[in-house]
Amino acid sequence: MRLDYLKTFLTVAKTHSFSTAAKELKITQGAVSHHIATLETYFDAELFKRAANGVEVTYAGAILAQTATEILAELDGAKAEISAIKLKFAGTIKIEASSIPSEHVIPRLVSEFQKQFPDVKFKIKAEDSVNSLLDLQAGDVDFAAVGTLKGYDDKLEAIELGEEELVLIVSLSHELANQKSVKLARILNYPYVNREETSGTRKEIERMFRDSGISASKLKTTMELASTESVVTAVSEGQGVSIISSIASKKAVAAGLVKVVHIEGVNSARKLYMVRPKRALVKVSEAFWEFCKKYTARG
Repeated sequence: MRLDYLKTFLTVAKTHSFSTAAKELKITQGAVSHHIATLETYFDAELFKRAANGVEVTYAGAILAQTATEILAELDGAKAEISAIKLKFAGTIKIEASSIPSEHVIPRLVSEFQKQFPDVKFKIKAEDSVNSLLDLQAGDVDFAAVGTLKGYDDKLEAIELGEEELVLIVSLSHELANQKSVKLARILNYPYVNREETSGTRKEIERMFRDSGISASKLKTTMELASTESVVTAVSEGQGVSIISSIASKKAVAAGLVKVVHIEGVNSARKLYMVRPKRALVKVSEAFWEFCKKYTARG
């Protein structure tokens, strides 16, 4: 049973002619005959009888004509309703995101959302977590995608997009390159490449040190950089070791830039969040928020 067979059937019933129906549908008369024969086999009934003016529907054909008309009308109505929904959900959503979400999570999330709502556009700005949350609170953007909520837990509404692990990266020639894991305290022995102070990754690293009873201030920081990519580059060139997102580390390892060493005995997991203001949003933004609730990012 195919919908185009029903359309063929209704066209023959309307025109009283297989040949006229074929012309109207822009298919061959043989195709029309095949469609009708298939329907007659399916319903085990004759649908048309010859008449003076061509063909007329039988009693069975009249029943099918009414049902087919209703089915196609319902489908046309559903199509129109879906089209109307898509038209309603048009507009631009502004997201400010820290490095890991902006590079590894948001593109796929937005792509999936736009499959349902292709008329919705996105403006995505990369910024560190703290400034992303500040701009969200100020109303400059609709959402923030970040790796920390420190200080904003009660001020904004957040949902988890996923979870990742913080890992140590070292250059290929580093003495730790062949180690599978290392204790957190040992990292204090090496030059360290840090993220900027407002980075969500850095705040989670400081939390990890603090939970382990170690002051992050003891790190031998040689430089502070504004992006994960620049940190990876510095580490690959032997400027020091660093702790970064496991999501970001996969690309760096695949590119043969660094080695990953897991950190022993610590809770190095961190969550990634989508954050919104605690107020009503326009329809398109509310739809995106509901979509994010069902979305899972894999770290």
